[in-house]
Amino acid sequence: MPEVSPSVLIIRLDGIGDALALTPLLAALRRHMIPVDVVLRRSNAGVFAREALHRVITADFELRTSSSANVARIEELGRRLRANDYSHVLVATEDPSGYRLAGAVAAPARIGFINGWGKPFKSLWARSFLTAAIYRTAGLDPRAPHECAVLFKLGAPLLGDERPPKDASELRSLVLDTEPLPDERVAIQVTQKWERLGVPLQQVAELVRRVAACAPLRVLSARSEAPYAERVAAAAETPIDYFDGIAEWKAAIAAATALVAPDSGAMHVAGTVGTPVVAIFPPGPAFELQVARWAPWAARHRIVRAGEGWPMRAADALASLLSV
Repeated sequence: MPEVSPSVLIIRLDGIGDALALTPLLAALRRHMIPVDVVLRRSNAGVFAREALHRVITADFELRTSSSANVARIEELGRRLRANDYSHVLVATEDPSGYRLAGAVAAPARIGFINGWGKPFKSLWARSFLTAAIYRTAGLDPRAPHECAVLFKLGAPLLGDERPPKDASELRSLVLDTEPLPDERVAIQVTQKWERLGVPLQQVAELVRRVAACAPLRVLSARSEAPYAERVAAAAETPIDYFDGIAEWKAAIAAATALVAPDSGAMHVAGTVGTPVVAIFPPGPAFELQVARWAPWAARHRIVRAGEGWPMRAADALASLLSV
């Protein structure tokens, strides 16, 4: 454990679910009263409760590009953040921009991941920005660690041999600004992530109809995904509740009796705040490893493989979950 009062900057330039995988680490740091700032993308800057962090810094640069203009923006942000005098920078992203930013902040301890021989040239490059490196596989790890547990390793110099907390009542306060009133309805997240996972729209509509037949239902969607959601609504003959902001959407998931969703940000919100969740993962040779890495962390859940007949199996899984 450190002998001086530390302050931490965490860099996580990924999606909502990726950011939420930091929650156990944030909870442990808060137990030790270690102030934490986090650099997030604009699209997920509201994923944590306001009191969970000292500051949220929005990344004002592009990802996965090394143009001179973009590098200059990263370095300028790093110079501004250097004034905060962080003791530790934890690079919780594999995007090159995160490593550049860590180097520009120039904290005494800069800890991040490298892939070793899986990506030897990137590992050498990334290592040049770090004072300590943690190995992680370039693809899915056959040892099947959860992403929350992997990210928690970044805090080892500050937390010793502590284990990542899984108590949803503790994690919930890091995600929600206020406690929502309970909602007896089951929520289904309608998102284009279904399409990206290879799930046909008609099967999503079948899921909606099956759940509506056995439980009060609320169908959720981001306003930005309205064109896709309207097609599902027409096929399932059900209304959609649209959300323009993250806070109201998080509250709807936290209030729900249960959630049915694909492997997505909604699933990870439920898994962090403790809402029981039926999580749909795509079939494939890496199904077990994908589930092991991204399953809901702190909530009761059932996992369904999106193969033939999955809407019926998901409805059955929901009934099983609600009967406990």
